Amino acid sequence: MADNNTIKAFVQETLGCGCPEEVFRSIDIRRHVRLNERVLLSRSITIGNRLLIYVIGPEVPVGVREFLGFIVSAGKKERDSRGLNRFRLVVVTDDASEKQSLLRGFEELQDKDEKIHLHVITKEMSQLGEV
Repeated sequence: MADNNTIKAFVQETLGCGCPEEVFRSIDIRRHVRLNERVLLSRSITIGNRLLIYVIGPEVPVGVREFLGFIVSAGKKERDSRGLNRFRLVVVTDDASEKQSLLRGFEELQDKDEKIHLHVITKEMSQLGEV
């Protein structure tokens, strides 16, 4: 399991978060979070009561593209209900065609806002060890 320093490095380096240092004093990690009967997150991470991150790893047997709208909507709803600033969805996959499909699908979402981001990364880039 990743420690707080690993999470901080992942958020700053891989996701490009420019959050101030004090935000990283509080990191809450929940593993295997079920959004509904078909969607299971590898992790849900809250950074400093500002940033919500959903991570879907390659071991999660869900057609992410099929449920992308639902996942983004759930993250936005949680972000807003908890008074957080931003929501980032991270999908870990080594499948280049899946990456392109997810990025296109995310762009097509009508309900997105500038404080919601999608990151499609390889397992090697995840830095989280067992995602």
